[in-house]
Amino acid sequence: MEREERGMGKVKTGLTLLTIAIIIGPIVGVIFVERNNLIGLILPPQFTRMLSGVGSANSTASQLSQFFSNIQAPQAGQLQYNSATGAFSLPFNITNPLSTQVSVNQVSAEVVSGNNVPLGNISVSPMTIAPGASVILDVAGNLNQNTVNQLAAQNSTASGLNVSLENVVVNVDGVVVHINQMNIGSIPAFGGTS
Repeated sequence: MEREERGMGKVKTGLTLLTIAIIIGPIVGVIFVERNNLIGLILPPQFTRMLSGVGSANSTASQLSQFFSNIQAPQAGQLQYNSATGAFSLPFNITNPLSTQVSVNQVSAEVVSGNNVPLGNISVSPMTIAPGASVILDVAGNLNQNTVNQLAAQNSTASGLNVSLENVVVNVDGVVVHINQMNIGSIPAFGGTS
């Protein structure tokens, strides 16, 4: 009996060592193979390409901090709305702070009223932004006129209709950003062009 217990203890120790080797071995192997690009183990290639404009992997924390402090949020322009056609447009001024060009592959969102009634969708054609350049990204779409008119009739004392973008999806060089909601202002509820 004692001999069996010693034999089982050796088997248990052997299996434990084998399990550790199975888990640790591939990790050590990948680190060894990628030893010249350890950052690539953590960041996807899209981020690595975008950050190549920042500096090398040897960039100091202060250099990286300086870079990220120079990133500017897109600035929204004047909301445009034509009540006769339902055409909706909102320009954004975007600056590329990188020393490499970036591609805006997709911008899409749902346009909703202040009380979450769907009004329409927006999208943007793909575009490329040169290093250090600023461009106007025109987000455009058409709003459902029947819904806008119905909301205007229900809120006849209001001077305009508050609108938001929901489920905003932005794809820049394969890096996808999702924003749940973004208030963009109001459109005139009755006649004319804003």
